[in-house]
Amino acid sequence: MTNILRTLAIACAYALCGSLGGYYAASFSPVPGQIAIVDIRSLVLKSVQKNAGQEQTADEAKALTKRVKDETDKLVEQGIIVIDSQAVLNAPEEAYVYIE
Repeated sequence: MTNILRTLAIACAYALCGSLGGYYAASFSPVPGQIAIVDIRSLVLKSVQKNAGQEQTADEAKALTKRVKDETDKLVEQGIIVIDSQAVLNAPEEAYVYIE
């Protein structure tokens, strides 16, 4: 009976030490950015250049808007805030999301 109690006490001590060590190590881990930046202006320019010489129809504009909305909805579902690149002064390249 004493061996079982001793083993249980040692296991609890190891679990406590491991938990405290993990918490301490996690406190020094950087938090990944939770912001994605989308360059809406370049998407519109690409769309206009693609249709150069032609008048862009309302359906094409709606399709572009839907594509951007669908892509950004995926990011929002992951808890990421999506902003337009025109509102950003400076950001790391990893924060930019490119929609094709």
